[in-house]
Formats: sequence, structure tokens, C-alpha cells
Amino acid sequence: MATATANNSKATPTPEAGHVPEVPEAAHKIREQMLSTVRQGQQLSIDAAEGWAKAVSTLPVPDLPKFPAVAAVPSLETATKFGFDVATDLLNNQRDFALKLTNVLAHARTS
Repeated sequence: MATATANNSKATPTPEAGHVPEVPEAAHKIREQMLSTVRQGQQLSIDAAEGWAKAVSTLPVPDLPKFPAVAAVPSLETATKFGFDVATDLLNNQRDFALKLTNVLAHARTS
């Protein structure tokens, strides 16, 4: 996370996604540890789901009746992507709102 400069032996933070220089380095380390732990848990879930899918793939599946309206339903992948796109948009809007509100309150406090 830090690199030494040629002119200075002191470590300086490198620009990384999500790295905010004003935030203490300990907070950045905790963030990375938390993200790493979440990724490990997610990989365990994926591995378990793959094992389950492989096990049930051998079971017979009866033919279900076809309904015209069912063809219009998006795939699970499409629905999942859409849901996360909506969540991302909402979170970005909420972030912008929170930053604007913080600026207004900080300005009011210094006035």
C-alpha cells in the first residue's frame, strides 16, 4: 500500500481505488482485511453452490408446462445485474446527498 520515493526513504501512500489520504492508514488496513474476509466467505459460498449444483444435476427434471408470459421473464443473471445496477444508483445518489448535506452543515458550523 505504500512505496518509497527516490528522494525520500519515507513510505508514501500510493493512489489506490478507495484510498483516501485523509483517513488514517489503520482504517485502510481494516477495510482491506474486511474486504478480504468477505471475498473468502463469498468464495466458500460459490464452492458450496457449485457442489450442490453438480449433485442435483443428476436428478431427473420433469417437463413443466409452457406459459406464454414466462418467456418474457428475464434470466436470473439479467435480473441480478439489474437489481445491483439499481442498488448502485441508489447508493451513489445517497453518497452524493450525504456529502452535500455534510458540506452544508460544515459550512453552517463555520459561519
